[in-house]
Amino acid sequence: MPVPAPPDLGPAFPPPSFVAPEAKTAKPGDGAWTALVADAAGKPPLLARTTVHPDPNDRFMYAAIVAIDLRRVDLHFVAGTEEPKSTGVVKEHRPGVIPAADHPDLLAVFNGGFMAKHGGWGARVGADTFLPPKDEACTVAFVNDGSLQIRTWTVLAPAAASLSAFRQTPPCLLEQGTISPLLESDPKTKRWGSSETGELTIRRSTLGLDASGKTLFYGLGEWITARGLAAAMRAAGAVDAAELDINWSYTRFLLYGRAKPGEAPEVTETLVPKIKHPSKGYVIKPSDRDFFYLARRRPG
Repeated sequence: MPVPAPPDLGPAFPPPSFVAPEAKTAKPGDGAWTALVADAAGKPPLLARTTVHPDPNDRFMYAAIVAIDLRRVDLHFVAGTEEPKSTGVVKEHRPGVIPAADHPDLLAVFNGGFMAKHGGWGARVGADTFLPPKDEACTVAFVNDGSLQIRTWTVLAPAAASLSAFRQTPPCLLEQGTISPLLESDPKTKRWGSSETGELTIRRSTLGLDASGKTLFYGLGEWITARGLAAAMRAAGAVDAAELDINWSYTRFLLYGRAKPGEAPEVTETLVPKIKHPSKGYVIKPSDRDFFYLARRRPG
């Protein structure tokens, strides 16, 4: 009698270590994954992190990248009390906080996308459309079956009815493993945003998926260009990636500890130094900006 094939559990986690893309500017630890958030004893971590220096000449440009195991961690999207701007969504549908039921399993919070005035990128949560989708936008899409996709809207649009939520961004940094041709032809383009003074080498954030759709990547780049951020995410294993928000005031990745009974969880660590974050924000104090959060997946 033939032995049944083992179940397909998806890719190993953390992802395999990788060779730093630019040997000239690489630093020790680039490409090696280390545990960021532990699971139960004997199990792989839920979140792991690494760094990438993606530019062949700029040794200060780098990205801190977090890998997230979507088989054990759920991603959620929350609208802020003010953003994305909309005249058609009632205030009660703009909570700006993480539901209390998810406080015990909260792992991390990270920033959403651009303000509505910077591109008018689409967003929807359930039946509430804050801004209509744009064809050229990269779209973080929550599918009704529990999976995630990050693709250009024209790819996703035929199945729009199967999406429970989406958040759009400027055109995809990466799509199907290829860096945006717009970035390749003009690395100095401001399509992906710049500082108030026009600088392109700034703090930027991104969200990506591997080819299996089971490993999510969040990247926070310091003194980085959009082209550099795309290269860092591709090196880490992402095949599709959307740029989220930019600049110091709006980008953040916050890690939370286990909450004590009857108390709200608190921030214990930030992904990189000097990240601004409000005291008791996201769990007690509502956020005016949209955001994502990660929570342990419950059994069953």
